[in-house]
Amino acid sequence: MGNARKRADADAVLDSVRRHSERLTTLADPVRRDEPDAVHQMRVATRRLRSVLGTYDSVFARPLANPVRAELRWLGTVLGDARDEEVLAERFDALLAAQRAELVRGPVRHRLVAAHRTGYRTAHEEVVAALDESRYRDLLAALGELCTGRRPSGNGSVAKSLRRAYRRLDRAGRDAGLRRGSRESGRQPEPELVHAVRKRAKALRYAAEAVADSRPKVVRVAAAAEDLQTVLGEHQDAVVAQRHLLAAADRARAAGEDTFTYGLLTADEAERGRSARTAARDRLRSVRKRRDLL
Repeated sequence: MGNARKRADADAVLDSVRRHSERLTTLADPVRRDEPDAVHQMRVATRRLRSVLGTYDSVFARPLANPVRAELRWLGTVLGDARDEEVLAERFDALLAAQRAELVRGPVRHRLVAAHRTGYRTAHEEVVAALDESRYRDLLAALGELCTGRRPSGNGSVAKSLRRAYRRLDRAGRDAGLRRGSRESGRQPEPELVHAVRKRAKALRYAAEAVADSRPKVVRVAAAAEDLQTVLGEHQDAVVAQRHLLAAADRARAAGEDTFTYGLLTADEAERGRSARTAARDRLRSVRKRRDLL
């Protein structure tokens, strides 16, 4: 029974890697054509693959998986540069649309929306260039070899890898002050520590989803981790937006422009960040309640 379970777990992980490898192939042309959400979906597939390969050394031995993960990091960075510009343009467009007309002063829309749309177009050209490189084709070939070659022995069971992913999330939550029993300092946690919780939640979610066929109960863990990831994604977006707003305000001030709107939007983003941190405590508690399913 034990060996049968291990085979079923390994097959589920392999199937997951195959599916997302196929996504990288099928999304290439939509990304080249700049179809809606294509860059985002390709970035997600890249991150899923890198995360699953990193978590499951019980299926993919590190000497084989790590070079592929390094190339996935390269592709994810190229895609991420474009996606980040896209997200900022969309976010600032929505934030400005929600303001009363008299509160939007000076060429704010140009600095916050048009500038990031231009940044996206430049970054998208770099994505297309990367997809036309032999490096991208070599990455797809390496992923295919991982899925079809002889299965390595690895360093342990899938269950052990899942529990390790959970412990990393729990520790990150404690370090960021998001869980009960954390050391309270009276100050808001460093954004980098909160962002680390999001990355650990994402890793646990992807790891759980990869073995859902062999371990159906872990779907509940994946759902709770996704909720936490979503809330902390809003926190990270607010943090990044604040940084760009402050930088844009500095440029506007140097040009002699009115900076009132930048301050207004920065305060709004700070409040969104605080709300997200508060919500994250409950979401993390929900994940912890499901840890026995791993």
